[in-house]
Amino acid sequence: MESIACKMSIVNARTLRHVWKDASHASKNSITVYILQIDEDHHVGNMTIFSRLVYPVTRCAKYKSRLSILKNRDHYVTARNHAAKCTDPLVYRTRLAFPMDYDRVMSFMCDAFFKDDPTMVNIGLDEEEPSPSLLKLMYDDIREGMTIIAEGQDNHIMGAAVNAGSCPWDPDRFAEFARCCECEPTRDVIEFEAYVTSKPNLWRRYRVLKIFECSYLAVGSDFRDRGIARKLVLDSWYLARDCGYRLFRVDCSNRYLARIAKGFGWKKVCTIPFHQYVKDDELVFKHIREPHTEVEVYVDQVTYCKDYYPPYKKYKRTTKASEIHEKRS
Repeated sequence: MESIACKMSIVNARTLRHVWKDASHASKNSITVYILQIDEDHHVGNMTIFSRLVYPVTRCAKYKSRLSILKNRDHYVTARNHAAKCTDPLVYRTRLAFPMDYDRVMSFMCDAFFKDDPTMVNIGLDEEEPSPSLLKLMYDDIREGMTIIAEGQDNHIMGAAVNAGSCPWDPDRFAEFARCCECEPTRDVIEFEAYVTSKPNLWRRYRVLKIFECSYLAVGSDFRDRGIARKLVLDSWYLARDCGYRLFRVDCSNRYLARIAKGFGWKKVCTIPFHQYVKDDELVFKHIREPHTEVEVYVDQVTYCKDYYPPYKKYKRTTKASEIHEKRS
């Protein structure tokens, strides 16, 4: 029986640590792999989003597999029962989408997002092809360069989170854009999105000029219920932190997405039921389906999140300009 050991370096923003893998009890057909867990006092929140998305780190316990699993150690392995030992693993990795990926992301979102999005379903557009106006709004967000995708081993997209910066003038810009739309249902969707964006007035409430918003989130129908959506939202949060945003926002028209946001402990600041949104004294959403009957807006102040290290130092007292002048003189 031969013991196999290899050394792997993990580089993050603050520290260089060495993790030893010890693979022992090797037999002809199988191998037992031991992975040392990262110490609890070294939070993985210290890692930047770039190292996190390029070199994913999976904290796991002892598990048995064939030797081929070692080739996929840079990927995440999940199962429906979320157990470490599984018979039907789902292997994927998350990374930033590059310009060469934008067309693939758009094609994926057309199939996975627009047909299942509660806003589109409740207004009766889920059976139709998405209009050019809706596609343009999504593509503009993708071009901001903050989209995160989940890829399988054959590089096919399994899920995507389209992220963008949200400014105080965006609702007015959306409303102006809606007036030029080709059909009334599409116009109503864009005006509703503008209403949801402006309703909580987060820019004034939290005194920020720009908010990191997880605008669109979708997972392929064959890969749902595997934790991919939660991983995409979490990586989006890390990206917001590393880009210096003070506020993270996600509008949850989907009940399952709201459950993810609530599980992170984020604050619900607004709830907008679909059946209460009217235009010219007439209901806009006439095809509401359970359980997605309302939009819940969740936010998180990234700097003050207790579960991770804040990206910036805090000072209890700010020195006035007059005091600085007196000290220098």
